[in-house]
Amino acid sequence: MSHPTSPEELEVAEQAKKATNSTETGRVRARRPRAARPAGESPRARRRPSLGTTAMTAKRHVRSGKAQRSAGTKEAPAPTAPVGRRRCAKGEPGNVFGADPHKRTLTATVLDCRGGVLGTRVFRVSGDGHREMEAWATSFGPIGRWAIEGASGLGRHTAMYLARAGHDVRDCCPNRTNERRRSRQGGKTDAEDSVRIAREALADHEMPVAFKRAGGDAGPDETAELTGLWHRARRSILKSRQHLLNEAEGLLCELPEGVRADLPDVKDVRRRLQALAVLGPRPVDPATALRLKLLAEHARFVAELDARDKEATAELENLARRAGSTLSGLCGIASRSEAELLVEVGDPRRFTGEGGFARFNGTAPLPASSGEGEGEPKRHRVNRGGNRRVNAVLYRMAITQLRCNPRAKKIFEDARARGHTKKEAIRVLKRHLSDVVYRRMMHDLEPQASTPANQPKTRRRKAA
Repeated sequence: MSHPTSPEELEVAEQAKKATNSTETGRVRARRPRAARPAGESPRARRRPSLGTTAMTAKRHVRSGKAQRSAGTKEAPAPTAPVGRRRCAKGEPGNVFGADPHKRTLTATVLDCRGGVLGTRVFRVSGDGHREMEAWATSFGPIGRWAIEGASGLGRHTAMYLARAGHDVRDCCPNRTNERRRSRQGGKTDAEDSVRIAREALADHEMPVAFKRAGGDAGPDETAELTGLWHRARRSILKSRQHLLNEAEGLLCELPEGVRADLPDVKDVRRRLQALAVLGPRPVDPATALRLKLLAEHARFVAELDARDKEATAELENLARRAGSTLSGLCGIASRSEAELLVEVGDPRRFTGEGGFARFNGTAPLPASSGEGEGEPKRHRVNRGGNRRVNAVLYRMAITQLRCNPRAKKIFEDARARGHTKKEAIRVLKRHLSDVVYRRMMHDLEPQASTPANQPKTRRRKAA
């Protein structure tokens, strides 16, 4: 064993000997007493380095780094800046745009292909605002779908601008965002609504195209737009006329018995108003005189609304012929019901088939089975959803055909023989009529597709 000879080795050996002696005797080296902490100073403040110490330490690191680089050692990689969300790779669906429009402003949100929020911003509903919105949205990358809430309502101008620019514009129903907000107990802001709209478009690839178009068409159709305007005008006329007739019924009931005895005993309000106009003046009290004056004004207003109703009905018939529709040739569909179908359905090619159209109008039953397996029954229940206006047209069509159509009677009777109730049998007939209407609407599109642009469209009418 070699003995230490140099001063350094002697010092190391002396320290090792002291450590061994303290361990064998059980003695522990006493800690140095800490200096008293000044009043008002926290314990962490004493351990925190001063700015001068930090600067000196940084200088030492810089000098040591220069020394290492001069010695040829490998330099450590410099920290990189934080990276944002990854863009959608090639082949993946593009970003999704969602907008919550209002009268003067709209709130827009862009999501990436994984649902991450890339940005939210408010724009003006104007030409400059739409151009700024489009440039801002495309700055994050290509947009796969542009979802607008109420594309035929408050979002009409935004949807028309995007459709003319060649984008894929979808119409998000406001009920869908309301259901999502209620289910998650979330708040209500325009920014949150725009995020919900974009997420609905990202989750549902079959979201309806704006303006009920299909087959690559974009933007509103002129004939469909005119039909919708006349149809809404006629519905307003009917509501106003019915309101006046209800008021006239109440005024007729308040007339004195002597005046009411001269009127025909019928339920039709129009006939009683006409008979009241024929009666000559008679001495009555001021209240009865005012009632008679109001009834005369109601009769004049009802006559004007009847004339406007005939005008709207004639315009709807002309627009239906212009669109090449032959739905009025089916038993149980009048020109008014035909206009209702054309407005509510739009382009039938946007549905996946007869089943998709039945789900749209609510005639397709909903599955309600549990414990399914081999030999187990499959149950269904009535569908209360769907477009109830189209469903009402099919119901009137079914009731009409039950009186005069042998085929409809057979379908109803067969359903009753299988154990269905009367209401269930009518629903079975409505499901069949839904397919009939869909096939007729698809058939009406064939002459439009085969007719050249310079030739007039032919009319095809077939019996039910």
